[in-house]
Amino acid sequence: MKSLGLQDIPISEIDTGFRLRAVDDGYVALLAENIQETGRLRQPIEVRTVKGGGFRLIAGGHRLAACTKLEWATISAFVYEATEDEARLAEIDENLVRHELNPLDRATFLFERKAIYERLNPEAAKGGDRGNQHTGGKTRQSEIVSFSRDTAERIGLTDRTIQLAVKIATGLAPDVKAAVVGTEIAKTQAELLALAKLGPAEQRAVLGMLLGDAPKAKSVREALTVLSNRPPKTADGYAKLLTAWRHAGTGERRAFVEFLRKDGALGEVNGLENVQ
Repeated sequence: MKSLGLQDIPISEIDTGFRLRAVDDGYVALLAENIQETGRLRQPIEVRTVKGGGFRLIAGGHRLAACTKLEWATISAFVYEATEDEARLAEIDENLVRHELNPLDRATFLFERKAIYERLNPEAAKGGDRGNQHTGGKTRQSEIVSFSRDTAERIGLTDRTIQLAVKIATGLAPDVKAAVVGTEIAKTQAELLALAKLGPAEQRAVLGMLLGDAPKAKSVREALTVLSNRPPKTADGYAKLLTAWRHAGTGERRAFVEFLRKDGALGEVNGLENVQ
């Protein structure tokens, strides 16, 4: 993006366009009160010029809404010349860096960032950097390795976070995703992942049990149990330990084995010396 500097621009000439994250009215009211007390906007918004005149908002939707609520005529803004994709990428990065996003919002932003990144970097969408591809067949890491690296450098997120977010964003049916916004499910990554693993019809059925006027289940797992008329399974200690082991990294597994050795819980167990 090409910077045109800091300017005071008319609020009436700013088009907010489609935003990936809805404006929170409660936060807008709080922000407006703070701005009114201090008499200034601490952080300017970001906009891009539009062909034919006017501006399109890049970042600062809550700040703009607060100043509009206060009936300000103008607002301080960093103005840029940018394409639609460049502007959208800036909006996404600003939100990922500045806000505590819930798992659903994070998934939405990261999935959109991946799509834009691949449009701007076509080689990444083709798999790029094959040397980093996993060969186990369980993941398709080569498809997001370049994107993950770029995102990590700009935002500081891990590959694991990105992969889980993309699974949520791609797995949820559009109407299910819309229905989940603003609910407790949107704040729980495990529930979102469990929901994303289901087919669209199952997702809707489960959601009906979780979000109805009289909820019939407290979790995706419980809803599935009720729908299938099966008695719920109680996870025993062995199952929990096995699940934790499968999700542990190499260093964590080695540390656990070493703990068992020192604790005397291990006798001679073949194969544990070279835990991978």
